[in-house]
Amino acid sequence: MKDAPISKKQIKTILFLVIMIVTVCLVYSNTLNSPFIFDDGKNIFLNPHIRLTELSAESIREAASRSILSTRSVANISFALNYYFHGYDLPGYHVVNILIHILTCILLYFFIKVTIELVRERAPGTFVPGSVNAEYIAFAAVFIWAVHPLHTQSVTYIVQRMNSMAAMFYILSILLYVKARLAGGIKSRWALYGGSIAAGLFALGSKEIAATLPVFIFLYEWYFFQDLDRAWLKRNLIILSGILAVFGVIAVAYLGVHPFERIMSGYDRRDFTLVQRVLTEFRVVILYITLLVFPHPARLNLDYDFPLSYSLINPVSTLISLMVIVGFLFSAVYLARRERLISFCILWFFGNLAIESSVLALELVYEHRTYLPSMLAVLPPVIIIYRYLRGKWVRVGLLCIVVAVFSLWTYQRNAVWSNELTFLQDCVAKSPNKARPHNNLGLVLLKNGDVEEAIVQFFRSLELEPDKYMIYYNMGNALSQNKRFEEAIYYYKQALELADGKDDSKLFYMGIGNIYEKQGNPSDAIEQFRQALVIDPDFDRAHNYLGKILAQQGMYDEAIYHLFEAVRLNPDYYQAYNNIANTLIQLGKIDEAIKYYNESIRTDPDYIDAH
Repeated sequence: MKDAPISKKQIKTILFLVIMIVTVCLVYSNTLNSPFIFDDGKNIFLNPHIRLTELSAESIREAASRSILSTRSVANISFALNYYFHGYDLPGYHVVNILIHILTCILLYFFIKVTIELVRERAPGTFVPGSVNAEYIAFAAVFIWAVHPLHTQSVTYIVQRMNSMAAMFYILSILLYVKARLAGGIKSRWALYGGSIAAGLFALGSKEIAATLPVFIFLYEWYFFQDLDRAWLKRNLIILSGILAVFGVIAVAYLGVHPFERIMSGYDRRDFTLVQRVLTEFRVVILYITLLVFPHPARLNLDYDFPLSYSLINPVSTLISLMVIVGFLFSAVYLARRERLISFCILWFFGNLAIESSVLALELVYEHRTYLPSMLAVLPPVIIIYRYLRGKWVRVGLLCIVVAVFSLWTYQRNAVWSNELTFLQDCVAKSPNKARPHNNLGLVLLKNGDVEEAIVQFFRSLELEPDKYMIYYNMGNALSQNKRFEEAIYYYKQALELADGKDDSKLFYMGIGNIYEKQGNPSDAIEQFRQALVIDPDFDRAHNYLGKILAQQGMYDEAIYHLFEAVRLNPDYYQAYNNIANTLIQLGKIDEAIKYYNESIRTDPDYIDAH
């Protein structure tokens, strides 16, 4: 039996997708060596639990459950697999992020296409223009979304794979649900339902934003399969109650049995209250909408300095923003019968912003939060254009212009991401009165050896936020590198006072201890390193430094103990292996020393001391 030939329609779909994929690859081609930035450090680069060296159930379980954000186990496993195949080589991480974005675009294309066909079949005469193929509308909407500059933070920022992966599985889950509802055979239908549930769990295991998925599957069913039948809605109140129960289970899983107390405790580390955050988010949501409409790179920023709202009229834009949002939601209800698709798109946008733009004590603004909500935001304008703008080539020309401009802006924004220094300079230029960008820039300058300029940035950061102990610590490090030891000790002690026994205090003891060692005061240095271990007995750096200085003082047994603790806690700690070898040399154990020098070189082939 001969295989059925590929139809013209299928060829057209393949051509559409190839064009989109190639364009996405081009606009993100300058990101492959973009460095680890911001939260990439603690979640990936400095996370020992994702350093997968063997594909075993135990090591994968550790990567999934022992990382900092242990609830995002699926994303953590993906980082561990990245590490397993190529360590910390940047291109591998970025290629995976780009592939996730491409897969999301493909799934979104098929989801929009099948939804348009459903609307035409079950609600003819509504918003979708009947004379235009669903493929054209779906392709135009997804193509614009695929190259939108606002998504650079979800794709280029490595750790935000958590966000884009959750969105990918989210759209896969709802697409499989739709396919299950349209399937003819019982077996295939239940297989698709099973796939939908599995994809939903993977989405939730990537990031908590997927908690809205049951709501939108229910809403999709009511909109597009039940024709907004109120009687059906009343008959299925039990299902709706079940969805609310699922929300309760998820809330307990992530927030504990006392969710309100957990939410309120999150504000202890914030400089805004719950009420201020909720009021401010009205304006933040409007910012997101304006960025969707006009996403010029000059408007994009990782670290926004967004002013707070203190009441509905302070500033008055808070009330205006609330009224605009209410207007959108009212229009979604009003248009539900006649313009079903646009109504659903509006609810999708605001509903999927609800978790991160409401009461949780999160940062006020992040562009990656728009990735999932904006998936259907481009669709209504595209439909309006296809409905009212006559002339096929006029529409095609307009699409090409928008895609070309957005692609250029995305490429330009990615160029900023490609270098850590230029990226943080961009953040400082756009948020000059916020302490964190200055502090982060100071850290990069310090790493690059520009100590004087780093001190300037830390000083400015302290002027803006004089109660942040980590900035004092960073200033102490910079002054120590500049051999201004007494000043450095002063800043370390200020950090200790402000930290008041918190876990970070171990770093400040380490800083003081290093200075004492440089000043030829080993006994005081040893005392500082011991204080660091009192706070955190599993602090590998403290074990290494303490072991090194103990060996210099001839206390070999205790030195060997601490150095072996360092490599036990961090098997890739090449300096500790080197210090073990140095200690063994002093004990005359040459063969053993060579073994540990080799271990040091294995973990870092470029470590000169070991060679």
